[in-house]
Amino acid sequence: MENPTDICGTVHDVIIIGAGPCGLAVAARLCEHTPSAIFTDKEHRRYHWIRKHSSQMAIKHKKDRSVMMLQQPRLGRKYSTLLLNATGDQWIARWNRLFKTFEITHLRSPMFIHVDPGDRDGLLAYTHDQDKERELEKIRECVGKEISNHRKKKRARSRKQQPHCEVVIDERDRKDYFTPSRTLFPEHCECIVNRYGLRRGLIRQENMQDIKYSDIENASGTDERLFTVKTNKGRHYVRTVVLAVGPGNPPAAPGLEAAPRIEGACHSMRIQRFPDPSVQAKIDAKRPTNVMVVGGGLISAQIDDLAIKHGVTKAWHIMRGLLKGILSF
Repeated sequence: MENPTDICGTVHDVIIIGAGPCGLAVAARLCEHTPSAIFTDKEHRRYHWIRKHSSQMAIKHKKDRSVMMLQQPRLGRKYSTLLLNATGDQWIARWNRLFKTFEITHLRSPMFIHVDPGDRDGLLAYTHDQDKERELEKIRECVGKEISNHRKKKRARSRKQQPHCEVVIDERDRKDYFTPSRTLFPEHCECIVNRYGLRRGLIRQENMQDIKYSDIENASGTDERLFTVKTNKGRHYVRTVVLAVGPGNPPAAPGLEAAPRIEGACHSMRIQRFPDPSVQAKIDAKRPTNVMVVGGGLISAQIDDLAIKHGVTKAWHIMRGLLKGILSF
């Protein structure tokens, strides 16, 4: 039986597949003092306050009356962690490329969805700290139409009960219902990378090919259940594997799986330049151009809008079902 320490030099505690926002959130979480703790919003605020002021607090022993100052736990890597990313050796490289290619100006997710494990309002706090409130975009028709208590009582006394739709979102959470810009979110991610020291020698550009879980002989000569992660550059042995790949599977278009690359045809996740050079040449020559987009997701709608903005004559949108929502740009 082979010894893993002779092959890869070490047995890692954690390997994270993918260096996007999800992979960054997991890596930062593992650097926390209590990475497995889950708090409610109220508990999280109190825990954050205690941790922030722990250096100013002291514990007095009951018997000997001695006083011991509390030390704030240091943030940093406590586990042997490795990230494998097929796109590059930088954080959110694919995320940045796709958002730039599709010319997406703002994220769809609100402010409380971010990668900071230490503060629920970490992205919001970073925005105010950097004076970048202007880069936020309000989510329309989400907060601000709450029904007051006076109006509720008036409706209850009314004989005619009219159907109405109440918005259950609290007005005090108005600050959460903004979306950050494409530049603000990566800047906040860089802040998290610097805070937890997640930069040097952590990410390797390798394409994962296979994962197996079996008994492997460790350095002491005993068997240990480990994951064997096979990549295009070798093998890694690890105790825990986290898959944070996102849309990691290779895209497949029906009937084109085994065909060579067709000029002007591409899956949305593999677009390197939009419009395609062949289409752009026709646009520059003032010739009629047509683009067909297949799919009913938000990315397909974004590509439609992008094609029209770049001068495409007509964009055809094909979906399997009927349009179920209203798209606004």
